[in-house]
Order: sequence, then C-alpha cells, then structure tokens
Amino acid sequence: MKRSAIVLVLILFAVSSLGAATIGAPAATVRLTKTTPITMADLDAEVKKYQDSATAAGKDPSTVDPLQVLSLLINNELFRQGAARDGVKVTDSMIDSAYASQKSSLEATYNQKLSDEEFAQVISNNFGSVDAYRKMLGEQLLVDSYVRMKKADILNAPISVSDAEINSFYRKNKTQFVSPETVKLSHIYIPFAQDDATNAKNKAMLEDVAAKIKSGQLTFEKAVVDYSQDLQSKNKAGDIGWLTMDNKDAMNGLGETFFDVAFTTEVGSTSDVVTSKTGYHILKVLAYNETKILALNDAISPNTTTTIRDYITSQLTNTKRQEAYYSAINSLVDDLRKSATINILYKK
Repeated sequence: MKRSAIVLVLILFAVSSLGAATIGAPAATVRLTKTTPITMADLDAEVKKYQDSATAAGKDPSTVDPLQVLSLLINNELFRQGAARDGVKVTDSMIDSAYASQKSSLEATYNQKLSDEEFAQVISNNFGSVDAYRKMLGEQLLVDSYVRMKKADILNAPISVSDAEINSFYRKNKTQFVSPETVKLSHIYIPFAQDDATNAKNKAMLEDVAAKIKSGQLTFEKAVVDYSQDLQSKNKAGDIGWLTMDNKDAMNGLGETFFDVAFTTEVGSTSDVVTSKTGYHILKVLAYNETKILALNDAISPNTTTTIRDYITSQLTNTKRQEAYYSAINSLVDDLRKSATINILYKK
C-alpha cells in the first residue's frame, strides 16, 4: 500500500514538472546586447490580445498567427535592446505629456471636457488599466525616438505629389466630392422671451416689419439695425453665412420650418416671419448653390478657399509620409535583426 502511494506521488510529480517546463519554456530567445527569453506565457498573453481584438471587430480569432505575433514580440525586444545600446531613453515626463495629449485629443473629438478620473475610466475600459496604457505609450515613444534618430534620412526625404497622382485620386473618388445644396443668409432676429405676451408682441412687430420691407417702405439693412437682436450679425447687415441642407446640427437647432423657408425663398428676396426653435426671423437669401460634384479647382465649401486639389494633395502627402515612417521602422528592424542572434523555439 505504501509502495503504491509512493509510485503515485512520483507520477504526479513527474506530470507536474513536465507541465511547468512546458508553460515556462521560452518561445524564442533574442540577443542583441543581452540574451532575453520570450516565454510561452508572454506569447500566449499577446496572442489572446489579438484574438480578443479580432473578436471585437467581428473577425475570426483563429486567423491570428502565433508566429507572426512572436515576430512582433521579437521586434519589440530588439527595439528595447537597440535603444538602450544607442542611448535612447523615454522619461516619465515624456509619457505624462503623451498621456495629456491623448486626453486633449479625445476631448476635442467629442467636444466635451473630461475629468482625470473620467479619462482614466475610458482608458481602463479600452486598455485594461492606466498603467498598461502608459506602458504602451512608453513603448511607442521609444520606437518613435529611436526611428527618428537612426532613420532621419528616410523620414526627412522630400515628399512630392504629381498632377497625375492627384488626377487619379480625383477620378477614383469623384463621387465623394459633392457639394450639398447651400444658401447664404442674412436675418433679422428676436429670440423667444419668457412670457407668451412678449412673444406675441415681438412676432406682430416683425410681421409689420416684413410687410414694410416687401412694400419698399423699409430696407432690410435698415430693419436689421433697428430691430434685430442678434449682436453678432447686426453689424454685418444681418449676414449669418452659409447654411447647407445636410447640416443636421443646424437642422436640430433651428427646425425644419426654418430650413424649408431658407431653401425656397428666391435669391435677393426676403421671407415672411419664420419661427425657429429659438425665436423669430425675417430671412434674406443672398446666394444659392445647387447640389453638384465639385471640380478639382472648386473650393471644398463656401466658407473656405481650400480647393479639392489642395485637399487631395494634403491627403496624398500624409499617406506618403505615413508610408515613409513605416519604411523607416522596417529598415531599422532589418538592421537590428542582422546584428542579433534570434532563436525561435516555438512550433505550431
């Protein structure tokens, strides 16, 4: 009985030892300045991240190739060793600055201020924890600093965009360059008051003003000065700029009735009193443009001088700049791999 128990214990010990050796076995070793193992646990954890990301994107997680993930982990280790060898350092203040910049960028995107606690919660929801996100920022900064130091020749090479490239991009994306129906407006405006009696009085007054403008007894410009309560447009003859038919924010803020009148009043004419969601208006249409596909030298909107050609040039320049950045990273990875000893032990 004792002998059987001893044998069983020995068998369990052997199985346990075999399992520990498998889990702790390295998937690869990397040596540039020192030999560093990448463990199976490291690889499994990184593969899971990619699989989770694929699942969240509605893709098949089984398509994640562990060997490709392992190659990325090797590259990361080469960057760390190479940067340390060549004196590239990332400080806490650099990470702090990048973290704050990301917070500002998110606030600008959603036009909403976030407290430090709210931003930390967003980060935790998306990256697991603030510490994990800061670690990722540090690694990105390390790669960026190292690449800019070692591959400045690639990154600083002049970028040019030819007319042929611009024309080709325009032809392939022509249907995206559509100007919606637009109208340029001036108005006489009185906002809603707190009580119905005042509102009724103001509306009746503007109705009388509208009638006098239409009969020629009063000019629109004089009426703006005498009656409008919109201080921003009052000194510009009531000019409130361009309104586009697809502007959903303006539609929600002003209401469909305002839009209907604005886009059906003839150019140079004035409207009757229009009730919006904020008050009473008399509109004057200064200009009108039909929906059309914009040509290369057309402005992208009535409010800017930037043309479609300028826009395409900027897009292509940014794409080429990004391609140059990736080319610089790949070039540096090739240099590091040539100088390193890499032993891949992982087998599918």
